[in-house]
Amino acid sequence: MASTFSREFKSQIVELFRQGGRTFKDIAEEFDLSATTVSNWVREDANSRGKLLSEVSSKGDDKNDKAEIVALKRQLQQKEEELEILGKALAFFARRKEQ
Repeated sequence: MASTFSREFKSQIVELFRQGGRTFKDIAEEFDLSATTVSNWVREDANSRGKLLSEVSSKGDDKNDKAEIVALKRQLQQKEEELEILGKALAFFARRKEQ
């Protein structure tokens, strides 16, 4: 069942994004929404104002983007290490089963 949000609420969410410094994901997490929903609302607002989403998105803060990239690289490194460990465990148990 889909939730319906008031125009005022949607406008407030869009305005938070337009102020800059926050990603769709940041806003979505704070208000228990999906990042796609926030993105859609921003896009709808931009379309109603005759602007391209790229024009709206360019207002994002580079510091936040860089911080998010660093965090994502850290997460990627952790996942790669986990995969390596799981691969070694799989090989260990496969050899053990053959014996």
